[in-house]
Amino acid sequence: MQMNEATIKVIGDNITVTEHELYKHVYKAAGFKARLNRSINEHYLRQNTKTCDLMYHPFWLAKTLVIADRPPFPPRTHPNMIFVDAVSGYRGVFSKVPPIHDREIGHGSLVETYITDKREAERYVKNVQEKQINRSYILKKPRHEIKEIFLVYLPLWKVAILSGLVNETFYINGNTGESEKFMSERWQSGKDLL
Repeated sequence: MQMNEATIKVIGDNITVTEHELYKHVYKAAGFKARLNRSINEHYLRQNTKTCDLMYHPFWLAKTLVIADRPPFPPRTHPNMIFVDAVSGYRGVFSKVPPIHDREIGHGSLVETYITDKREAERYVKNVQEKQINRSYILKKPRHEIKEIFLVYLPLWKVAILSGLVNETFYINGNTGESEKFMSERWQSGKDLL
């Protein structure tokens, strides 16, 4: 991988989870068993960290329109934002549109994409339209228009902890501080790929 600078589109205003407060979120993600053990705390996790990297995980975003015909009335148009994880193929509809900004980062912190081009991402977007959005329309199914598909990146902290009590890699969302354990399990399984 090259270490040049690149300008990418990043989900979120700016990274709100700093490296200083990261271990509070890792401690929460460690689970109930780890919190019951009195010797495991934020300081213990910080001392036993093997690696701590900020990486940028790729997602395809699609701005779409759902057009429901209602003759003799004009059609009802509803905008949607569909996401597709470019590594696992996991996909769905955003409940609200996230802010997206340009940021310069090094190529070394980008995660490699599995779904590499727009045409391939469009197959996953159409799958969301057919399997998820159309389910909410009982009788006549709506028409769909894809306005734009583009690649964005989600900042994630990858924290590997190696000790006698905790031996796990945690993925923490750089915007919200939430654990991305569900998504990380899907990266290895590949069961969402078409």
